[in-house]
Amino acid sequence: MTRFSLPALRLPPARFALLALVPALLAGTAAAQGTSARSGAGSGAGSGAGARTAAPAPVSAHMGEDGAVRYVVRKGDTLYDLARKYMTRPDHWRPVQRLNRIADPLRLTPGTTLILPANLLAPLPLTARIATFKGTGTIEDGKGAATPLAVDRVVTPGMVIETGRGSFATLQLSNGSRLTLPSQTRLRVMTLRRFRLNDMVDVNFLLEKGRIETRAAPLGESGGRYRIRTPIAVSAVRGTTFRAAYEGAGAPSLTEVIEGTVAVSASKATETVNEAFGATVSPQGAVAAEALLPAPALLRPGRVQTDPQLSFALEPLPGAVGYHVQIARDAGFLEMEQEAYSKEPEIRIESVDNGRWFVRVSALAANGLEGMPRTYGMRRVPIGLNASSGKADDGYRFRWASAETGGTRYYQFRLRPDRPGAPPLVDETGLTDDAITLSDLPPGTYRWSVGVQHYLDGESTIAWLPEQTLTVEAEEGTNGPGAPPGTK
Repeated sequence: MTRFSLPALRLPPARFALLALVPALLAGTAAAQGTSARSGAGSGAGSGAGARTAAPAPVSAHMGEDGAVRYVVRKGDTLYDLARKYMTRPDHWRPVQRLNRIADPLRLTPGTTLILPANLLAPLPLTARIATFKGTGTIEDGKGAATPLAVDRVVTPGMVIETGRGSFATLQLSNGSRLTLPSQTRLRVMTLRRFRLNDMVDVNFLLEKGRIETRAAPLGESGGRYRIRTPIAVSAVRGTTFRAAYEGAGAPSLTEVIEGTVAVSASKATETVNEAFGATVSPQGAVAAEALLPAPALLRPGRVQTDPQLSFALEPLPGAVGYHVQIARDAGFLEMEQEAYSKEPEIRIESVDNGRWFVRVSALAANGLEGMPRTYGMRRVPIGLNASSGKADDGYRFRWASAETGGTRYYQFRLRPDRPGAPPLVDETGLTDDAITLSDLPPGTYRWSVGVQHYLDGESTIAWLPEQTLTVEAEEGTNGPGAPPGTK
């Protein structure tokens, strides 16, 4: 039986369509006969015991800024094979042949580069959804119609996500990447796609206003792209964690790298920004990089937050013009709950529920770049203790109350003379009532306070109110301090 090699054939270009069927026929014949048929130079069938077939070289491809994929030809490649493996239709070898001016679709030179239009490549699923959401926000479809944000809402290219004041949303991609949008942020989804070729992804977001933090899944050697744009800059990564910010026309574009490396591009320059560095891009396109501020230390990090409002004291950091505190339910800060900014290293945040939380702190530089973060654990028991005092018919009455948070509470009352180091005149512990009366309290000035010990789920929390002052005036017709007070 006579055998022939396909590359040896020379047919007019008009008959190439007929040859498109030949590789598939030969592949079927080779499988039936236990041989290997390959197109191109150097192909052949192994025979006899111990015959080995060399593994194909790894696929090398990358996506350019024009959206087309540059594919490096491997030994044995043909346009027919590339169309069958990686494109949406087997006959898409034709536009690739024309675009690249290939004379023979069966003869490709290894090491040369082909341009493959992305719209011809076979897609794989790449989905996105709203994983967490708190507060108010909208999502616009490609036609501008807005609906409320909601958890599990599917997000597709062309949509715009916008969060309201005091609101947070997390966008989760099916490849493991995610974006966190704090309050008053507007993000447009430009591109979300994935290709069969190298499992390559192409992700592109436009930050129109506000701030985001993104954790991009590693792209490895796939040749894909993951980009966050602002109107004046592009931040491109291959798997990293960074923040981006843009506050509108006339403001700079900011990029802050927490892990990995980011390429920041603008009209006048491109800067490679490494971990713990940030870049500012001016409205004119100039790029400037600098080290980020270190994370400030949280003072008393183990303190249980019992007051109605959360309060955080930070160690002042040289070079900082402001501070940022965020509260989340999880250490990854997917479920953001509250955040606040302050020019001073003391920040107050509205109340959160009872339980364990995570606190993340960072500092702000004069140019707007936010520094490296540090995360702490926090326990929250909103005891809400308050107390008051007043004169009663039988002496002085002290009352107190605490928030109804479940569990068991025992109170302690102390009263001492208003002198440094004076021991308590009254120190009553284990109280379950909400009041105490002191009779025959001698004239003078006193300092008093109430504490509570709260038991819930096997954990104990102690909280004390700041001392208050009580002045007892001497009644007319009396002199001398009298006897120590009694209690009721």
